[in-house]
Amino acid sequence: MDIMNDTSRSGAGDRWAWLFPGQGSQKVGMGRRMLERSVAARRVFEEASEAIGVDLARLCLEGPLETLTATENAQPAIVTVSVACLAELQDLGLSPPIVVGHSVGEFSALVAAGCLPLADAVRAVRKRGELMASVTTPGGMVAVMGLEAARVEALCHEAARDAVAVVAIHNSPQQFVLSGDVRALERFKDLALAAGAKDCVMLEVSHAFHSPLMAQIHEDWRAEVARLRLRMPRCPVILNTTAKSVETLVCIRRSLVEQLTAPVLWMQCVKNLASLGVTRVLEVGDSKVVSSLARRTVPTLQTQTFLDPSILNDLTPVKG
Repeated sequence: MDIMNDTSRSGAGDRWAWLFPGQGSQKVGMGRRMLERSVAARRVFEEASEAIGVDLARLCLEGPLETLTATENAQPAIVTVSVACLAELQDLGLSPPIVVGHSVGEFSALVAAGCLPLADAVRAVRKRGELMASVTTPGGMVAVMGLEAARVEALCHEAARDAVAVVAIHNSPQQFVLSGDVRALERFKDLALAAGAKDCVMLEVSHAFHSPLMAQIHEDWRAEVARLRLRMPRCPVILNTTAKSVETLVCIRRSLVEQLTAPVLWMQCVKNLASLGVTRVLEVGDSKVVSSLARRTVPTLQTQTFLDPSILNDLTPVKG
């Protein structure tokens, strides 16, 4: 059953999109409810664990947080939890109407759309995390809240006069993440607070993700992506780097490669969903991060997440 226009539990004419969270959404205990209630979800964890030789169920449930947060662990763990949620939905006869994933969540979205087998996706993001962790160029990231895009871009340009700093993630109209050289980010932080930002926080990350400082691993990652067994999607997929729907497999490979150094256009992706008539979004994962950002971008969107205990009942079509 396709819930793009399902009216059994929601208003007539509702159009759905499924959203998949990315790195930063990890927490010890994630996936517990799926593992406890769903055979299909347990099979997903087993397949993913076998693919990379890591007990992902134990990692997600027990941590420790420091180990789970390591980039090479967090990425396959997040994808596995999202695909476990997907498996529960598919057990109900539901299929994704349109999908978009935040950063590494794009791999979850590609699995949901039938573009990529789970085992391949988990192996790829494990390698992606290992490569990202291997970058020797120092850098960091800073989140700014309460300034509009044009002001953020201008202050970023000013701060980056002798070092690298770019707007790396467009989360919502009032939340952006910059990435680059720590000196430039510290300058930006001072400038942003002086300009009236509500908050500006240095993130606890090891590298300057989604910035030119990740270029060191670009060719190695390109070679990994070239080996992926991709298929054309069964439903529309909105890509992070373009905020547009997939048209060719070349588009998918290019987006996955360019994500390393190009910004995540999440805000623009959500606006594109709204332009396509989407009125409701479901966050497919043990998180409410990306659905919350979506609502901040398009306040009229109605959101649901797997953190809601009644979610499976809400989505199950009424019989009779």
